[in-house]
Amino acid sequence: MSDVSYAAGRSRLEVGVLITLATMALAALLGFIAVIDADEVAAGFGTGLGVAYVIFLGGGTVACALACLRRGKAEIVSLGSIVATGLAIDMLILAIWREIDNETYAKFAGVLFVWSFFGLIILGLTLAVGTPRDLARSLYLGAVVTTVAAGLTSTWLIATAGGGDFAAGEVGGNGGFGGLPYGAIGDDQLLRALGAALVLLATFWFGALAASRLERPATEITR
Repeated sequence: MSDVSYAAGRSRLEVGVLITLATMALAALLGFIAVIDADEVAAGFGTGLGVAYVIFLGGGTVACALACLRRGKAEIVSLGSIVATGLAIDMLILAIWREIDNETYAKFAGVLFVWSFFGLIILGLTLAVGTPRDLARSLYLGAVVTTVAAGLTSTWLIATAGGGDFAAGEVGGNGGFGGLPYGAIGDDQLLRALGAALVLLATFWFGALAASRLERPATEITR
């Protein structure tokens, strides 16, 4: 039984690694072309810096996802996060290179980055708490549920946004995330609810981390 479980876990890890290599290879190709295709040296450097920033921004999620796959934890979330992050990085780098200015494109990339970010929160906490027990388990589940709720709310806000200047090629432009300005989001009540959910999420996250340190056996802490 243990051999079968190990093989299955290893297979999922291999899938995650292959997806990571494929999406990062495409990101490297698109980023390299974008730098070479820039009109001026300064513009090329700025483009390269922006591409590297985007890759490192999503790299944290990928690193946590691969670590979880290696440990056989949160495997579905890990694979989904790797796919979302890889696609988001490739789409944003393509937008930087081709200066894509399309609302639907920006929304889709924004949704992918949102789930990449929330995937990082879940996976990072999963690695941090190990196998939660008692209070830590309750706080961990609270963090996961709040994260999913915040992700769904963010997705709805982005999908229904409109009336703003969508510039997918501008990383973090106009106070937005991935080129999606907050000013384009019109549902004030949902936006307020999202802010409240983020406060709860931060509290659950660090509460679960603190509780797990009290409940984990000494052998697991020193492992």
